[in-house]
Amino acid sequence: MTNPFMPGNGIEPVYLAGRKTYLADFQKSLEISHGGLPQNLVLFGLRGVGKTVLLRKFKLIAEEEGWYVIEREVTEKFKEETTVAQAISRDIVNAAADLSVEAKLTKAGKKLVDFLKPEELSAYGISWRPFYKEQQDLMEDYLKEVLVDNWKVIKNSGKKGVVFLYDEFHLVKDGKENNFPLASFLGALSYAQRVGCRYCFVLSGLPNLKTNLKEAKTYTERMFTFKEAANLPQDEAKKAIVEPLKKSDYSFEPQLIDKIVDESRGYPYFLQFYGFYLIKTSGSQKVGIKDFNKKRVDLCHELDISFFEDRYNLASEKEKLVLLAMAKSKSEKISMKDLSRFSKMEYHSLIENLKRLIDKGLIYKYSRATYAFTTPLFMEYLQKQV
Repeated sequence: MTNPFMPGNGIEPVYLAGRKTYLADFQKSLEISHGGLPQNLVLFGLRGVGKTVLLRKFKLIAEEEGWYVIEREVTEKFKEETTVAQAISRDIVNAAADLSVEAKLTKAGKKLVDFLKPEELSAYGISWRPFYKEQQDLMEDYLKEVLVDNWKVIKNSGKKGVVFLYDEFHLVKDGKENNFPLASFLGALSYAQRVGCRYCFVLSGLPNLKTNLKEAKTYTERMFTFKEAANLPQDEAKKAIVEPLKKSDYSFEPQLIDKIVDESRGYPYFLQFYGFYLIKTSGSQKVGIKDFNKKRVDLCHELDISFFEDRYNLASEKEKLVLLAMAKSKSEKISMKDLSRFSKMEYHSLIENLKRLIDKGLIYKYSRATYAFTTPLFMEYLQKQV
């Protein structure tokens, strides 16, 4: 008998609860983009809310609607202009190569950008050259050239345009010492869309993605629609449990379903984890509240190890003191004033540790002088450490 619950990174659940409006809105945005008004989306939220699953659904919708789709998961290396410029240009050139009839006939199934010289690529109408920051190339100008010059090939392919699905994009942000990958990317995209290139960018990441974008360019509010992927309301959280069970040989008592929804607070990953663990360990097709009470300590321990512990250990000893101070406040969002009081740390040291915790993706700046965790239920885990 197959377990109907699927906790994991980006694994699509048997039933996708509470996300119909996201899918409908995305489909509508593609229609508007095809009509000539650029539509870009920022999908932000805490870890485990299902952002990656939504991106996979967006891919299916876009392909069905006649768009070419590019997927990429951003890494720590994307803090440098060179990495971002080369990655985006390769994505566009590979798309153009894939959609070029001439290139397909002679080089099918191969990545042209990996083995053809720029002058050879130009024979197929594809424009590409490496980006060398040390030669004083401006990243924004470079990306404008790549985006605009390759649009003709993409347009002639019969596709409506290109949808870029970039996950973990909060890792891309402007730094110091003449390193502005995010501002350069936004400037190039804005220009390409103004001159008629039908590119649609969906950027997904932690909540600090919003701040990074707005700090890079003040006009991002006009370039993007911002949508938060949050925890599910109670009725949808129940469906996330009930609907998969209908397609299986298992059943949960109503009281147990209420308990899972309450403890998980409606966060999709935890709903899947609770259901999966209880079925895996109960040894029965009918699982009740008594089974849950017997397994609860082990379940929480397993969750701590698999989800929270590694994140906690990313922090240095001083950074852990800041995390524990946030947990002591017993508030989802903590002010600098309370952080200073609970951590007993000097202001400058506290600020530096907060910056490092943001860089590690453990917290984000919720508002002016106020911080919050990027991971649901992390505060409860930290309180056990206290």
